[in-house]
Amino acid sequence: MNVVLSGRLVGVVLAVGLAASACGNSVDVGLASAEAMVAIVPASTTTTTTTTSPPTSTTSTTTTTTTVPVDPYETFVANIVPSVAVLSTFDEPDGELVNFEYAITNPTYFGNPLTLMVIDETDDGGWLKVQIPVRPNGTEAWIRSGDAEITSHRFHAEVVLSDRSVTVWNGDEVVVQTGAVVGAQRSPTPVGQFFVNDLVQKWDGSAYGPYILSLSAFSEALESFGGGVPVIAIHGTNNPGLIGGAHSNGCIRIPNEAITVLAETVPMGTPVDIIA
Repeated sequence: MNVVLSGRLVGVVLAVGLAASACGNSVDVGLASAEAMVAIVPASTTTTTTTTSPPTSTTSTTTTTTTVPVDPYETFVANIVPSVAVLSTFDEPDGELVNFEYAITNPTYFGNPLTLMVIDETDDGGWLKVQIPVRPNGTEAWIRSGDAEITSHRFHAEVVLSDRSVTVWNGDEVVVQTGAVVGAQRSPTPVGQFFVNDLVQKWDGSAYGPYILSLSAFSEALESFGGGVPVIAIHGTNNPGLIGGAHSNGCIRIPNEAITVLAETVPMGTPVDIIA
């Protein structure tokens, strides 16, 4: 594997919550593998900016506004306050409580503060629409703004399944660009927009590499994995020779050098677009 390390990034360590990750380490006989070129470059900044409320622009409705950052790369993140142990979610502002297949707990299963990607907010700022890491993929709900502190960042990622590639940016600057292993035909990686929501630290020799970055995505082919919910994640590998192939149970495997940089850099709430 050819690896180019032109810089070292320092930032927020993330952490995979709540269930077994549908990553696996199986190999599909006959699927080709390829070496990956990994580019790891310094970003101009890794600062997370704290704001009291996301800037908004009025939509055609009278109750909500669409979050439109001044910076097109800016993403707003709801950091659930420590006093909220189980997050209350609603179908609309001042609406009915929504219950999912499991409670949305704070901290997460692995002990990290619960963090959610903000989609929208009400005119008065009293309610936030967020993506919830539950099935079905892309589930959204409303939460009280008083249950969260809002921060923002400029990181975003794209996984292209046809290219077996992962690219992560800070604004318009590439942080990491690498080949990847994606889901096998029987257990494909789901497409959609998700976000980084948790992390598990492993070790270099593990099947998952040194880190697992959990996404708010779940396998759409597997009902369960390892006795838990089949969470999709980006993680390292103990078999880099498979990079460039489709061998996983749905997770995205990248070289250990790349996942280490991401684990030390990418903030929670980073949007991840997975496209075919």
